Amino acid sequence: MVVALTYREKFDTAGPVDALCASDYPRYMGPVTNLDIDVVLDRELTTKDEYRALTAGVAVMDRSDVGRLLLTGEDALDLLNRLSTNELATVEVGEGAATVLTTNKGRIVDLLYVHRLQDRLVIFTSPGNQQRVAEWIDFYTFVEDVAVEDVTSNTAMLSITGLGSTAFLDVLTKGQVTSLATFGRLGDQVATVPAEIYRSDFLGVPSFDIVIGDEHGRPLFASLANKGAVPVRLNMVEAVRVQRGIPAFGKELTEDYNPHEANLVHRVSFSKGCYIGQEVITRLQTYEKVSKYLVGLRSDGEMSAPGSFLTHDGRRIGIITSAAHLPHSGANVGLGYVRKSFVANGETVNDEAGNEIRIKVLV
Repeated sequence: MVVALTYREKFDTAGPVDALCASDYPRYMGPVTNLDIDVVLDRELTTKDEYRALTAGVAVMDRSDVGRLLLTGEDALDLLNRLSTNELATVEVGEGAATVLTTNKGRIVDLLYVHRLQDRLVIFTSPGNQQRVAEWIDFYTFVEDVAVEDVTSNTAMLSITGLGSTAFLDVLTKGQVTSLATFGRLGDQVATVPAEIYRSDFLGVPSFDIVIGDEHGRPLFASLANKGAVPVRLNMVEAVRVQRGIPAFGKELTEDYNPHEANLVHRVSFSKGCYIGQEVITRLQTYEKVSKYLVGLRSDGEMSAPGSFLTHDGRRIGIITSAAHLPHSGANVGLGYVRKSFVANGETVNDEAGNEIRIKVLV
């Protein structure tokens, strides 16, 4: 999608978030799309402008590659509750929750956003993973009254994020967004376009996903930008995601790791009934057998690429899974898994090139 836009409005905000502040790494961790947005930006819009919009202003991005599934049938909620880690049985109509699909060995298949409507469940999967999730649900459907429909290609999804996003959307929805809780849904019009608005907070600040018909994606994007939302590019979204310690599918969220290791234990219920992978996940909790954790990484110099090992005294103690550059400070930040004994704020390790890397605890 190519939209020629001019950044006309300057916004008065606080300074950029300091990467070493605890608030940079909130407990909220949701799926972050592997964005593919091709937007022609005005020359006066710098990477620092984009960063400030994402953290303290209002940013708009196209997240249409996030998977969107509809689950219908009388047994839909019960089945998904038996397949994933979080307690869904108590979710009321109009509410939602994040939950993890795991294998029978307790490894991560995907982190899902589940929204309960009157006659269906709306499920957001990680980008490009909707078919696997649909097949996973179908595999475990026997006599249950459940049907899965993939509507990803028929719809578009634009996201508004930043500290100013609630006020921005309030203007467009006559004040209805303010009262929307995380995972809540609002059916309304945005710039005269019929839309469903879901609050996800996927970047750790107020964030809203707007689902519309596919034909409305491009014009609505342009309209939101013209009203003051700042179009942002992949590298800036990735930088904020990594800085905030939010795991992404295919990087931190893979079958190499379990919810404990990925710091997703707050998306796990230890009081609900059985689900796929429960025995392993519960055993890890009970006997404290988790051997590694996801941590934040920071270097004031260079940082090796994702996939590179982390070492201490010449021994491999972890791996880098994501890396990004912060435009306001010039620092390089990353995410990675390290052995439990090295999970401490300020702990110093090295990457494969010998660069000094400091560890930031994410929980």
